[in-house]
Amino acid sequence: MKKLILIAAVAICTQFATAQVGITGGYLNVKTENAGEGNSGFYAGFYTDIDITESFHLQPSLLYGNSCDTNFIYVPLMFKYYVANTDLNIQAGPQGTVILEDLGDFKNQLGLDLAVGVGFDIFYNIFVEARYAFKLVNEDIARIGSTNFNTLHIGLGIAL
Repeated sequence: MKKLILIAAVAICTQFATAQVGITGGYLNVKTENAGEGNSGFYAGFYTDIDITESFHLQPSLLYGNSCDTNFIYVPLMFKYYVANTDLNIQAGPQGTVILEDLGDFKNQLGLDLAVGVGFDIFYNIFVEARYAFKLVNEDIARIGSTNFNTLHIGLGIAL
């Protein structure tokens, strides 16, 4: 049993040892449910790209965003599938959102989204991606004032 645990630990550590760590940033658009157009802003942060297999990757990130004088923290956990023999990937996964305004009632500042998108590896260490996140929680959580919102991220990432 100890050998099995040791083998599993080595396998997990090997996966994390080959992970890419980098920075990402770009255009952010936050659209409220009643608005015709969204509010533009920017996002920036850090990511880790973990190879699960050659075609499947896991990419957790920690991102700061600002749109229309509202500050956000995004924590996406994206599962990436690379289309065979290409640098194109399809992304999907959950995304946590924290609104950094009036944190007195913290639970009403938290949100859970479903993010979907596409990415393309320009070089081994540089990629572009576009991702849209839909709100999954529609109660008092994840609201700006009294309005639900969805977000669009379009950006560039560079491995360090």
